[in-house]
Amino acid sequence: MTKATSRTRTLVLVMRRGLSTSPDHVQTMLDLDIRTHLLTVDTEPWANDPRFASVRRLPHDADQRDFVKAAVETARERDASAVVTFIEPDIEIVEEANAELGLDWAIPEAARICRDKHRQRMFLAEHDIPSVWFHPVTDIESAVEAATARGLPLMVKPTRAAASDCVELVSDADRLRASLKVIQGYIESGRNFYFSGAPESWAVLEEYLPGEEITLDGVVLDGQFVLGGVHNKKHSAGPHFEEDLYTLPFKTPEHEAEVAGIAARITRALGVKHGLFNAEMRQDAEGRYRVIEFSIRVSGGHVYRHIKDVYAIDFVRMFLRAACGESVEDILAQENQKQPPRMTVCAKVIYRNGRVVRNSVGEAMHSPYLRTYFPVAKPGTDVVSGENGFDFTGLLSVWHPWQPGQDPAVVHDVARTLAEKLDVEVVDETQGQKAP
Repeated sequence: MTKATSRTRTLVLVMRRGLSTSPDHVQTMLDLDIRTHLLTVDTEPWANDPRFASVRRLPHDADQRDFVKAAVETARERDASAVVTFIEPDIEIVEEANAELGLDWAIPEAARICRDKHRQRMFLAEHDIPSVWFHPVTDIESAVEAATARGLPLMVKPTRAAASDCVELVSDADRLRASLKVIQGYIESGRNFYFSGAPESWAVLEEYLPGEEITLDGVVLDGQFVLGGVHNKKHSAGPHFEEDLYTLPFKTPEHEAEVAGIAARITRALGVKHGLFNAEMRQDAEGRYRVIEFSIRVSGGHVYRHIKDVYAIDFVRMFLRAACGESVEDILAQENQKQPPRMTVCAKVIYRNGRVVRNSVGEAMHSPYLRTYFPVAKPGTDVVSGENGFDFTGLLSVWHPWQPGQDPAVVHDVARTLAEKLDVEVVDETQGQKAP
């Protein structure tokens, strides 16, 4: 049972997008009886959502500074303890607002590092944390020269994006030029609030790591990193990298201490006192994990709930209590610690090309293995996948009994089978047919 506090729990939640795939996070705020004041954009449909004590909507084209100002104003008006978010594009807003509110755990510079993959690479090199060769891109032809000198193939990434958007393994100079032009178009579009203007280094070249990829999530309390869980991800050799088949338990638990130790080194070097944390890592040819990227937020989609389902630890709840000003000693004494696995889970992303006609759970609803389905793309929405991009049409979550040593392929097969029972119709109008 949570210890009663004399002050009403009150937080400002900044979410310019992503609320439709964060119901578990918001439910935890409700369960904690937090008075949550939402700050979002005027194109989002949450004005009368009863989960929130108030909703303030700014114009879609409002800049980050406008949101920082609004977050600080709202926090002061509502006597909120802090400002929080669950999505990557808003971490700078949150940390700057908390700094202006005088919170000693606000870390605006850490947020700026996390939001820029070039800065991340420099940070990792400075602190001797396992990373990869990299080269910042300021113009296309200089990048081609650097890539030719290093040797192709190489990874190409925008500095400020997520979910593998515009990420490609390129094998020749012409493809490198084309990939970088795609990133330039992505920046100009202003899509998903990732870029606000073009930074000097707007893309990065990196060496390719051939091994298994993982995503790790946890929480930092009073400077100590607490592991939530480590998901395995679908292995891909490129050239494009779909985010898919996020699976627990971690299939090589003997590596858990290694990757958790790397995460703890990053959070210490960033100066995190209280906060959520995510890192993606991949094994090199010798099997050693190296950091792909990291951020002071939780992974999106089903990851948070999966960790609760499998390990019983609620690391988001822990963070929210700390953000409300509660004693870390009480939090650690009262909340579940990470337990041995009690099931297996898998998140399958539904990708399509075309215009969405229908998108719902369909006959999959009747399976005991269905955990939930997020129909991300509404009917009438155009979606792309593969070399065209990585729009999420839907996010499927399944759970299944588990025994130690069980092959993750078991739950992968369950996820693939249930995905076929979803009621998803997407018409590729360029081909005049339903997308597969």
